[in-house]
Amino acid sequence: MQILSQTKVSISFDQLTTLAREFVAAHSDPSDTSVQLEAWRGRVMSEFSNSINDMCTVSRLLGKYSPDKAMAFALLKVAAECGDHDAAFNYGIQLSRGKIMIPGHNSIKAGILIIKTLSKLGHPMSQVTIAEIMFSSKDLNERTRGIEMMKKAAEGTPVACFKLGEVYRKTNVVPRDISLAKMWHIKSAKRGIAASYFTLGVILSTGEGVLDKKPDFAGALKMFELGAAAGNVESMYNAGMYHLEGKGTKKNAEMAVEYLVLAASQKFPIALLTLGKLFIEGAEVHRDLKRGRNYLAIAKECGGADGFIGKQADMVLEKHKHLEQTQCIIM
Repeated sequence: MQILSQTKVSISFDQLTTLAREFVAAHSDPSDTSVQLEAWRGRVMSEFSNSINDMCTVSRLLGKYSPDKAMAFALLKVAAECGDHDAAFNYGIQLSRGKIMIPGHNSIKAGILIIKTLSKLGHPMSQVTIAEIMFSSKDLNERTRGIEMMKKAAEGTPVACFKLGEVYRKTNVVPRDISLAKMWHIKSAKRGIAASYFTLGVILSTGEGVLDKKPDFAGALKMFELGAAAGNVESMYNAGMYHLEGKGTKKNAEMAVEYLVLAASQKFPIALLTLGKLFIEGAEVHRDLKRGRNYLAIAKECGGADGFIGKQADMVLEKHKHLEQTQCIIM
């Protein structure tokens, strides 16, 4: 596995291959599986030099690249049994989703029980998960307890700040409160959740929480630019469109293209479509038919040739096909 050689872990590819063979062998005789798996667990600890971090890293790699996830889950379980709370949480999540089956047990309930136990121990992502389960309750008191649980989680993970922002903004968990939504999204953004900058920009651009509903395009643009700088692709696209249309700032096609190219580099279909139109139409930027066609082709690949993006791309090409013919005549 080439990806393993690029990862700094305490186990070699040959060692991992041996563990994989032994793992398969341990399951070949149902009458002796538990004994062999216990022996295999000891081998895992030895081969990984008791490094739980490396065990979790290899588990993630196997889970992502291996068609058979069984050994990935088994390594995760070993790490969990060694006391790693993150590994235990991920193992619980896989159980609760039915990805791992425990013979003779309700795997989903077992997974939720693991996560509940971790939440009581103060594991932030477990608290987030249990809080979200509580949010789905019809009982207002239970949903309120979910809010308190999510606030506890927010002390340990910015993900909880983001979710609290969304809860106060657009769910039926608690009464809608845009001021609290903004407060939690600001906390989330400052702690590294780039998507919160995008949400704050949307709130400002639509006048949410303002008595006269008046949009603050300048404030929204600032949020989108911060989100773009932090890597949020939706913010990149919106910042580009604001500069293109002169919303909250003077029109600046050059700056617009810079932001749109950033979004396009992440294969964001609408940004690719917009760039294709800009370069083919040549109204806002210097016409570049080759570059425009290229963007439209990629837009169709990323957005689906038969979907909205693909149809819009075809319409642009059809509308301006006379430019192709003119260019050929001149050449």
